[in-house]
This record gives sequence, C-alpha cells and structure tokens, in this order.
Amino acid sequence: MNHYVTGIELDCVHHIDCIEGMRKLPDESVDLAVVDPPYGINFTSNNRKVKPLLSAKGIQNDGLDNADFLATVIEEINRVLKANSHIYWFTRWDKVKIQQPLLEKFFQVKNSLIWMKNGRSMGDLRGAYAGQYENILFCQKGRRDLNEVDGISRHTDILPFDRVPPARLRHNHEKPEDLIEFLIRKSSNAGDIVLVPFGGSGSECVAAKKTGRRFISFELEPQYIQIAKERLQRVHAA
Repeated sequence: MNHYVTGIELDCVHHIDCIEGMRKLPDESVDLAVVDPPYGINFTSNNRKVKPLLSAKGIQNDGLDNADFLATVIEEINRVLKANSHIYWFTRWDKVKIQQPLLEKFFQVKNSLIWMKNGRSMGDLRGAYAGQYENILFCQKGRRDLNEVDGISRHTDILPFDRVPPARLRHNHEKPEDLIEFLIRKSSNAGDIVLVPFGGSGSECVAAKKTGRRFISFELEPQYIQIAKERLQRVHAA
C-alpha cells in the first residue's frame, strides 16, 4: 500500500499551513475535499451564565474574513483535486455571499446543504433568532454521481445530524463524525484520498479512516494535532 503522495505522508495531520502543504501535492492527486475553514465567529451573548469553553481553545486565523486567503486555498484545491470530483465547503449563512463566488470561479456549486443541528447557537439571545443550522456548499469539479448510502440513492438537502455536545467539544468548530462519514460515503469510494485542508481536532480524518479512505490533512495548532492523533489511534485500536 502506498503511504505517500510525492513526499507527503498519507493518513497524517501535517503541522503546516494548508496552502504551503497543498503546494507540495501534484496536480489531480486527491479524490474529495472536505473543507471547514475558520468562520470568524466572535459572538456576544446576553446570557450571563455562559462561560468560555474550556475544552475548545482558540483557533489561528479565526475572526478573519480574508477573501484573498480563501481564494488561494480554493485555487490550490482545484489544482490538486481530480477531475469529476466533489467538494464540501462548510460555512454560515452570512459567509455564503463572500465564499460562494470564490468557489464558482473553479467549481459548479450544486447545492447549499443544510446541516440541521440538534441544539441552538448562543449569540444575541434577545435580539436575534437562535441559529440551528449551518450551510455546506456542495460543489463539483466536472461531473460525478452521488453514491447510494444505506440503500438510499437520492437524499435531500437537509441533513439532520446531532451536533457535538458542548461538554465534549475539542474544537470550537468541531463537526460530528457521523455527518462527515455520510458526506464521504456519498462522494468517494474505499481507498480514495480525502483532502482536509483545515484539520482541526481530526473529525474529518477519523471519518475518512472509519470509512476506509485515505486522507491528507494540515493544521497549524499543535494541541489539535495531538488530539487528532489520539483520536486516530483509538480508531486503529478498535
């Protein structure tokens, strides 16, 4: 079994900026991209009982709406992604207007999927409605049919998956493994390589491993890399 893509180790979270890391990859070398960029979340809460998350620490580059940075990320994803492949791009309703045009320079945006969480966001508790969903922009490079999952060939654009409970969060933007597993199964095959530009605490990597895929991931924060390694070791042990 091949463990490298021209010097980049597979099934590893690399301690490197994602742009620098992707530039080490050859053209058309990955089969699927699952992208969860920093959202720039800086919320104000009216609830005096809310305490800062102790288990989910800060994130480098969070709080930024850096279109130039994201444009470069997308350009590199386009270069390394094989023809006739998919991208899942996590975002929020107020970021779509900035990020969708960047994606449309290279890809066809097929759907704005709705991840329906079990639970509500914090934010302005008195002056705004409670958020209960996040957007996932589903994009194609070329044309690839979606796979059948659990006997269903065509799912709707509403994806009801419970969020990670706040007490168990290891990362501010951590996504549930079962959601990521579903997306990976819909858009790739066993043995395919999944690109995870923003590794975080490893949910996408764990999901890739559980579904029999390979992965390449990048992350700047050493504490999250360690968390991801421990999670992956538990999957291997199981």
